[in-house]
Amino acid sequence: MGRRRRVVITGLGVVAPNGIGKKTFWENLMAGKSAVNHITAFDPAPYPCKIAAEVRDFKPTDFIAAKKARQMGRFSQFAVAATRLSLDDAHLTITPALSPKVAVCYGSSGGGDVFESAAMRLLEDGPTGVAPWSALEYPPHTPSSYVSIEFNITGRSLSMTSNCCTGLDVLYLGYSQIVSGDARVAVAGACEAPLSPVAFATFCALGSLSTRECPPKEASRPYDLLRDGLVIGEGAATLVLEELEFALSRGAHIYAEVCGYGSASEAVGMRKGDLTGTVMAHALSQAISSAELTPSDVDHVNAHGSSLRDFDICDSNAFKLALGPRAYSVPISSIKSMIGQPFSAAGALQTAAACLSIEHDRIPPTINQDVPDPSCDLDYVPNVSRAARVRNVLINGHSFGGSVAALLIRRYAGDRR
Repeated sequence: MGRRRRVVITGLGVVAPNGIGKKTFWENLMAGKSAVNHITAFDPAPYPCKIAAEVRDFKPTDFIAAKKARQMGRFSQFAVAATRLSLDDAHLTITPALSPKVAVCYGSSGGGDVFESAAMRLLEDGPTGVAPWSALEYPPHTPSSYVSIEFNITGRSLSMTSNCCTGLDVLYLGYSQIVSGDARVAVAGACEAPLSPVAFATFCALGSLSTRECPPKEASRPYDLLRDGLVIGEGAATLVLEELEFALSRGAHIYAEVCGYGSASEAVGMRKGDLTGTVMAHALSQAISSAELTPSDVDHVNAHGSSLRDFDICDSNAFKLALGPRAYSVPISSIKSMIGQPFSAAGALQTAAACLSIEHDRIPPTINQDVPDPSCDLDYVPNVSRAARVRNVLINGHSFGGSVAALLIRRYAGDRR
């Protein structure tokens, strides 16, 4: 048998609450700058939670023709914008010859704003009031379709939705398309735009959101004893994945190599999780072993860290089980302390941050670490970013419903034969 094809990351496109484009995103992560503030997308006065991490300076027409942008849901706008940024960053043009060899692998939980708008029009004006394109705009597959159409990509167009694990799962899906030989390039990412009144109300009803308001920037507090719930975020990230030989042949800049993945299900309940971290640890260990590495090789963990107490404790226990004694010396960060929880988009944004940690040998902080939870007693890089040698980064995700996932990326270091 021949050697397995190697897959590298060559482009990063970010639309995040703390910045549009990788440069602003990274600079604000390094500065420990929170994007959490009072909601402007709708009137939050009736809701117990009034804060979120919104993408505030996004102008769809900077990335999409005005007529098309008016029809798209916000989550699809994010996906197309992030993809345009990633292809520009990779200096990759989708030519007619390359197009059939490019896979689109995108994830989302769906366009709640589009569905909600259609429902409101139905209640106000009856069936004839619903916009004729609504049925095409809210399904989770819509962003994948728009990315394929916008960039003339005729290869496979695949979609995935696995809640907060989506971003990691879809990157593995893109990786698999290249390893199998079905694609030379994969445009892989995830998007989310959950800040509409009905969607927001459902999370308020669940009791999972922080109600801290003064100041909003202190509300997202992963692993901190004073946390009182998660903060909803929105955004998208697209990563360009390429077969190594193809990337080298065109002189592409390589951020990192994708080399390990693991996933599992706790199978406990839709909201109740596994506090022991046993199942999460299995996914983490699977990612490490499939990369042919050991726990001692892990330099940094870009963690799920959602600010939900049980999920934070699960993270901490899983890291201890998977990494053993090494867990206490590995710097671990949750960027959700600054950008909130963007659900399906989380893992893609985490992976973009992990690529930049490798690029710059720096680790983002977990801000709002004032009173560390004794159950979360690892090095969560409190409040201030840190210089460090970063070669191998482990990234994890944890969904409502019990799905867990882990991805391992490493600094590209030439031929590993």
